[in-house]
Amino acid sequence: MTVFSNNQLAPVLFSGGDRLRAWIESGGSPARPVVLRELRLRWSGFWFERYAAMTARRCAAIPLPRDPTFIVGLWRTGSTALHRLLTDATRWTTPRTWQCFRPADFLLTPPPSLRRVRRPMDEVYVGTFSPEEDEFATLLLGDPSLYRAFIDPRRIDELTGLLGQWREPVDLGSEPLSARWVSFLKAVLAQAPGPLLLKSPNHTFRLPWLAKRFPEAQFIWLTRPLPDVLESNRRMWTAMFERYGLWSHNPAVLEQFLQTAIRNHDELLDWAQRALPERVHLVSFQEVMQNPTILTSRLIDRLGALGSRLAPQ
Repeated sequence: MTVFSNNQLAPVLFSGGDRLRAWIESGGSPARPVVLRELRLRWSGFWFERYAAMTARRCAAIPLPRDPTFIVGLWRTGSTALHRLLTDATRWTTPRTWQCFRPADFLLTPPPSLRRVRRPMDEVYVGTFSPEEDEFATLLLGDPSLYRAFIDPRRIDELTGLLGQWREPVDLGSEPLSARWVSFLKAVLAQAPGPLLLKSPNHTFRLPWLAKRFPEAQFIWLTRPLPDVLESNRRMWTAMFERYGLWSHNPAVLEQFLQTAIRNHDELLDWAQRALPERVHLVSFQEVMQNPTILTSRLIDRLGALGSRLAPQ
């Protein structure tokens, strides 16, 4: 996958289902054109929807566990590093990169060959089979995701409401994640049955719903000092806009978005510590970076004490 370093070069096109295509097309003509963009999106959407339906039928009977472990917290707090540490130490079931970027058909086709690419925002390399955040599957499947802003940064204001969705009454009839996301998780479990480990900073803002949807779930919540997390997020979002954005972004709007995210994060953390004290486990960025072995052992012991479900495989 080619990395583009500035807005003068063509962006990488996210190709997902019809829901994502319709959202992209509703933004009008892109400022950063992609060759055969409309044709590619419609062709991708056509096959994506058919494969997604086949996958959903194939894994419909697989039950979802009541007790996944979620890694949450703001972006750029060490969640990728912790995700890899826990996956390596436990072999718990977790989505892999190729599954997240092919959520409709990965169950229907052999896995691709191993590849490694550097992330746009840092020096971290991601491989075909690296643990990956299911948010990318959510995005491609067409569910509302803050990562839509990677594609159309102009509409980040439109997406900011997702930061406050945790304030709404939890109603399982009005769900922030659809049955398509559920089918994706079932397909992951079909390939690798076991205790389920999921990581997405975006899940932070869905946490009350997730806590009710999965009544025995545990949440590992990462924190990092505000100046560091702000600066790192400015780099991350800007790098992703440059790589995937079909339009340019406004730095002032991004700053407002990040400030809103931080306010909601802090208030949500206060709520979670009151409402779910036995299910939320705080971890600092410093612990992840400086004491990974000790931290991993402590988390496994802590989570393992909550039930045999979490015994390493």
